[in-house]
Amino acid sequence: MPPRVRRETPTRRDARIRKHLPKAREYWSKWPAYLAEDDLCQAGEKGWGAVSQLAKAVATHRGWNHFGHDEIRAVIRQIADESVNPEAIRRSLMYAEVLHGNFYEINLDRVDTELALTDAKFLMTVLWDLLPHEYTEGMTFDDWLASGDN
Repeated sequence: MPPRVRRETPTRRDARIRKHLPKAREYWSKWPAYLAEDDLCQAGEKGWGAVSQLAKAVATHRGWNHFGHDEIRAVIRQIADESVNPEAIRRSLMYAEVLHGNFYEINLDRVDTELALTDAKFLMTVLWDLLPHEYTEGMTFDDWLASGDN
């Protein structure tokens, strides 16, 4: 089922996208320190948080609701269905959700956490590439992460 439409002014939409992008970078930048401390729960949760914030930015840009976990999943599945590589995007979504689930269940080991974070980064790159130039300024996802600009 496609995401539900959310109606809001272009100004409000722009403000919300600009709110989600720095949060995505902030969360993504924190997981390596947690991983170094063997806090796999927090490392994974930061990975999931970064994915969800970028998904929210794309959903906002497209005028889709994204206010719950199920809606974020619907957003990413719709993006997958529109892509040339839907299986890879859906698989990355599943691994990102595993990272989130690990926060509650604490069942991933370090290797599984690192693999899931790799898939989460792939998904974030896909999401990043869907944002217009006014938000990406033509930067690659990796360049944007390294830039530290908000």
